[in-house]
Amino acid sequence: MPKISILSRALLLWLLLASGLAWAAAPQVQLDRNRVSAGETLTLRLTADGSTTGEPDFTPLEQDFDILSRGQSKVTSIVNGVISNTRQWTLQLAPKRMGRLMIPVISLGAEQSQATAVEVVADADRDPADDPRPVFMEAEVEHQNPYVQQSFGYRVKLYFRQQPQQAALSDPQVEGATVQRVGEDHGHEQVINGQTYIVIERSYLVTPQRSGPLTIQSPRLDAVMPEPRASSQRDPFADLDEAFGGSLFQGMPGMGSPGRRLVERASDLTLQIRPRPDDGSTSPWLPATSVQLSDEWTPTPPVFKVGEPLTRTLTITAQGATAAQLPDLDQGMLDGVQVYPDQPHAEDLSGVAAPTAIKSFKMALVPTRAGPLTLPEIRLDWWDTIDDAPRVAIIPARVVEVAPAPAGTAPPPVASTGPAVTAAPEAAAPAAPKPPMAGQPDAGWWPWLTLLLGLVWLATLGWWLRERRARQATPGAITVKPEEADESLRAARRQIERACQAGDARAARTALIRWGQIRWPAQSPSGLGELAGRLGGEGIDATLSTLDRAIYAPSSEVWDGAAAWTGLAPYLDRATAGGSRQTADPLPELYPPA
Repeated sequence: MPKISILSRALLLWLLLASGLAWAAAPQVQLDRNRVSAGETLTLRLTADGSTTGEPDFTPLEQDFDILSRGQSKVTSIVNGVISNTRQWTLQLAPKRMGRLMIPVISLGAEQSQATAVEVVADADRDPADDPRPVFMEAEVEHQNPYVQQSFGYRVKLYFRQQPQQAALSDPQVEGATVQRVGEDHGHEQVINGQTYIVIERSYLVTPQRSGPLTIQSPRLDAVMPEPRASSQRDPFADLDEAFGGSLFQGMPGMGSPGRRLVERASDLTLQIRPRPDDGSTSPWLPATSVQLSDEWTPTPPVFKVGEPLTRTLTITAQGATAAQLPDLDQGMLDGVQVYPDQPHAEDLSGVAAPTAIKSFKMALVPTRAGPLTLPEIRLDWWDTIDDAPRVAIIPARVVEVAPAPAGTAPPPVASTGPAVTAAPEAAAPAAPKPPMAGQPDAGWWPWLTLLLGLVWLATLGWWLRERRARQATPGAITVKPEEADESLRAARRQIERACQAGDARAARTALIRWGQIRWPAQSPSGLGELAGRLGGEGIDATLSTLDRAIYAPSSEVWDGAAAWTGLAPYLDRATAGGSRQTADPLPELYPPA
């Protein structure tokens, strides 16, 4: 038998050590099980040598698994005097689908782990007739084939056979669309196959931004349910729990049942989003179920007089759309009027049955000459998603008569620059020119007219800049003198009462907003929701929400204005008391009364 030389032995030992070091450096993946039932979770542990640096890349796992939690630890062990260090990452995974899934290769620095297979199967040990599912989900959409930018409802229903110990629901994931949660969760009970379930509903509003296929990935429900076996055992601390409200030892380590963690998903939904119809229109695309245009004036009815301003408010009300979708209005050109527009105000209404958006445009109009004034027609093209047809909302054109300014009152100056839409100035009668000096040509009255127009232009520019700064400082505020505040509030209150008694919901809303502007001129409420917060109380919030819904409800529904006024009057009276003092001083009290 040939002898092995010392050099050969050393080489063999070096090869064995090198292979062992290489094996130790490669990260190892361990699973608590390779076969798991649908809805259950599994634990993955990644172990690497303690000298390894960097962090592993778990991104490939997200293709087939949800990473519910992750942790990291370091372990030091001594075996036969040899010290070894290891790093370990622990992940809780939830499979996204059934079938044969792969734990992909996980990279850690320059090293990689081995891929591992996991079998996700239905719970074969459960007979649906004898043991119904403890938790499941359903998802549904309002429209199967919506248009691009057409908002539609997406609703998720969660079914629990018993109250969960813990539950968390993620949001749906949609690529190529915006998702907005709508309203609060609603709960009720439902009997399915003889079993009573607790049903929780959550609603979303989805707005696709492009045509073609759109996939809505279901939210993920992560719940901890009581263990059936543990519920049959008598808790030794149950009597104490009951004596102290049933939660004395809940959540303490080692006390009570740990529960069973389940992860559920509804089926993903794929919709086909239709593109905008080719109807030859170049106007902004607005799909909705209903669109209305309204025109309101302050004062009401409007009185057109040279030099006296009026406020015109145009409002778009659209059902089945969001505020971000509402376009601006083309208000046309006004000849003989200066127009000073404010910034548009858009909001999504809450507490209504269907998604409803409002966008208002407020502007000040100052007539500059007497005579007939034509207010042009205002049109808004939109697409009726119910009848699948184009529609047009119209405010008809009208001709009004502008009265001249009172005798002895100078007509308003006409600005040549600024945001106003300006009419052509009337020719002013020039002063008689001085006779020309000998040897100089007669310039006539043109220099005097030029000087006069220049002075008028400078005065108008200064006035416009002052007004612009005032509007920016207090947008939408109405200046009321202290001695006139109480009378103005009482007059506005009478307008609210008349509108309520007449059952005119839209006029009541306008009068309430006007009342709020007089009551709080420095920081006027922009809507009924903000006004309810100023007035305070749950009753007024419900009354104003009912009024808001009544404006956009079907014409067959009747709003009880008399009952609304009964609820409104006490709050308005309390807020009106001392209104002049608070109007003069917009700063709130440092210590408000209890």
